[in-house]
Amino acid sequence: MARHVPVRFSEKLERVALSVGVARGDQRRHFDLGGEVEPGVRLVISEVSGAPLVLSLWSYPADIAEICGDAAFPATAALLAIDRDQAHAVIARGVTVDLGQFTRSESYPGVYYALFDFSSKRQIHTVLHRLVPALAPHAAA
Repeated sequence: MARHVPVRFSEKLERVALSVGVARGDQRRHFDLGGEVEPGVRLVISEVSGAPLVLSLWSYPADIAEICGDAAFPATAALLAIDRDQAHAVIARGVTVDLGQFTRSESYPGVYYALFDFSSKRQIHTVLHRLVPALAPHAAA
C-alpha cells in the first residue's frame, strides 16, 4: 500500500524545487548558504565546472521525517537534498555527483538526501566537497 503523503508537504517540496530552479539561474560562487526559501529550508548554492549546483538544506524534524519516509529517522540536525533531474543534468556535463553517498527518499523517489548530525556552515561545505569531488578546492573547505 502506498504511503499517504500530506498535500501540504508536497506543496512545500514543490515550492522549494521552484526556488532551486531559480537559484540555478542566478549568479553563483564556490559555496553560498542562502537564507530561508521556506520555513526550515535554506539553499546551498555552488558551481562545479561551470554547472550550477543547488541543494536544499532542511532543518525541521517533521520535514526530515517526511523526506526520509519514516518518523523513526535517526536523531539529526539537518538533511541535505538534491533532486534526481538536477543530479543527472550535472552528471551529463561530466561532473561526478556521488549519489552513492546519498539515500533515495522512499516517499519522494526523485529526491536524494544526506543526513547531518551537526550542521554548521563549515560541515555542510566539507560534505559538499565529499559528495561532489570535482568541486574546486577552496580555502574555507
